[in-house]
Amino acid sequence: MLFQTLKFYLARLTVSLFLVFGVGFSALYFLHEVALPNVMFDDLAIQWSIFLVCLFFGFVGYGMLGEQRFYNSLHDLKNISPNSIVGNIKKQFDNLIEFTYSSYFLPATGKRYRNLSVLQFADYLLSIGEETPKALNVYVQAFIQSPQNSRFRKPLLSILNRGEELNSQEMDLLLIMFEKEEKHDPVLTSYLAGLFLKARQWSGQTEPLFLSALEEGSDLAGEIVRFVLPIYLTHKRTDGRALKFYVKALEFSLPEEDQLKTILAQSFCDGNLVGVAPDLHRKCEEIFYQLPATKQAELKVKSDETRVAYKLQKIKLFRKEDLQDLKHLKVEMGLVASKVSLLWSGVAWFARVVKNIGKWMLLRILDGAYLFGKLPLKIKLGSFATILLFILIGLGFKEIWLPIKDQGALVPQTESSALTSNSGSKKDSRVYTVQISAVISAKQANKVVKRLKGKGVKGLYIVKSERRSGGHWYKLRVGKFESKSKASEFANQLVAAKTVKNYFVISLPKK
Repeated sequence: MLFQTLKFYLARLTVSLFLVFGVGFSALYFLHEVALPNVMFDDLAIQWSIFLVCLFFGFVGYGMLGEQRFYNSLHDLKNISPNSIVGNIKKQFDNLIEFTYSSYFLPATGKRYRNLSVLQFADYLLSIGEETPKALNVYVQAFIQSPQNSRFRKPLLSILNRGEELNSQEMDLLLIMFEKEEKHDPVLTSYLAGLFLKARQWSGQTEPLFLSALEEGSDLAGEIVRFVLPIYLTHKRTDGRALKFYVKALEFSLPEEDQLKTILAQSFCDGNLVGVAPDLHRKCEEIFYQLPATKQAELKVKSDETRVAYKLQKIKLFRKEDLQDLKHLKVEMGLVASKVSLLWSGVAWFARVVKNIGKWMLLRILDGAYLFGKLPLKIKLGSFATILLFILIGLGFKEIWLPIKDQGALVPQTESSALTSNSGSKKDSRVYTVQISAVISAKQANKVVKRLKGKGVKGLYIVKSERRSGGHWYKLRVGKFESKSKASEFANQLVAAKTVKNYFVISLPKK
């Protein structure tokens, strides 16, 4: 389970990163270099949008693709032609079951889909009468998933009824068959009872099987009585199940007949079965009145003494730990709702709503893409041209027509104004400027200057210098300041206004 969970998340993370670096970067390159080569704009929102879309398709879309592949394969195997090659069909089912272990599904989801595949595989094997070891294994899986379904029980019984010695797991499987029957089949009950009688297997699970076989008049009734009765008497059983067995055992000639009648008559005097098993209580009453009067009186006195002893005895049913377990059990059964369960149910409901909305949106997008793909080429080109036009209009509106605010706050204090305000003071031998960019072509530098001037930045100038690797640097700088602190203050204003992202304060000698 842990391995499949790791596969689940690692596969989705890999797909998401592939979409981000493959599709996302390609989209940004197309936007900057092909669609809008001469427009400078902040693409942070576009980057986040591409990242979220790639993340959505990597995690949600990848899982939906796996589910769709599974259901398509399962649907192809529903109506199998009788002329199909059996080996090919089996291989397809094996591949489908193996697919449920893939990275598309978490362990719980994979198990649910695997159960659907196994049930359909078992139906197909039944239709061709397959009884190989592989088929038997599939029947067992299908029966465990749907134990109430008799169509999987019959082939298992036919295979298990071949004289081979059954192991404990096969016996447990037979017990489940018996327990899941809404209406017990006498033949099946007698057969199962014979198997467990032969194995001399006695437990709380086989006990109702022996009792049912005895009540249905099985041919093994005598053997069952001789096997079970000593066990009951050794443990002095007087519960309802044992009393039913004693009543049926009286139909046979047994040396323990008087002992059984005494136990049944005592049960009538105690009256413990009046509201629990009234029919059994009436049978005990009949046996009580068949006893001699002296025996009846003795049993009544013993019953009265037992009642008095129970009244005098104070019984404490629950320990402190039991009360806590009882409280948890009430919460689990829904009798009492805990605050945590209410909170988690709310979170789960919200998660389901978000998941359903996401699936619906993705399916609508895929349907739209499918329908768009069927349109004529002229309509497709016209749609792309219209979308591109709207993008250009939006970017132009942002970069050109939006009013520029607080331009005055972005005007640096020049060297002349600084010298005028401090004409009477002693001047430093150096001035400071702010470098905000360095590019390798004059065209790029002019683009940046144009963009910053459009945002109200004044005092811009370009310094050209040689590169060590060849070519030139075009360093874009702004302003000249009498102190480093004033240069940093102005640069921080640019960063706060989101005009630039990075800067350097450079010291220059006065000319």
